[in-house]
Amino acid sequence: MQGLIDLVKDNWVAITVVFLAFNTFLKAVRDAIDKTPATDDNLFEKFCTLIGKIGGYLFTGKRA
Repeated sequence: MQGLIDLVKDNWVAITVVFLAFNTFLKAVRDAIDKTPATDDNLFEKFCTLIGKIGGYLFTGKRA
C-alpha cells in the first residue's frame, strides 16, 4: 500500500495530465457521435459524464 501512495505522490503531475487527456479524448468522441447532447442516453455518455464529474471533484473540489 505504501508503494502505491509513493507512486502517486511522486507522479501526481503525470497522472493528472493523463487523466485530463483521457477525459478530453472521451468528450471529443462523445461530441462527435452524440445526436442528443442534452441527455445521457446510453452507457458511454453516462461514463463520460461520470469521468468529467470525478475529475471536477478531484482536481477542483467542485461537488457534483
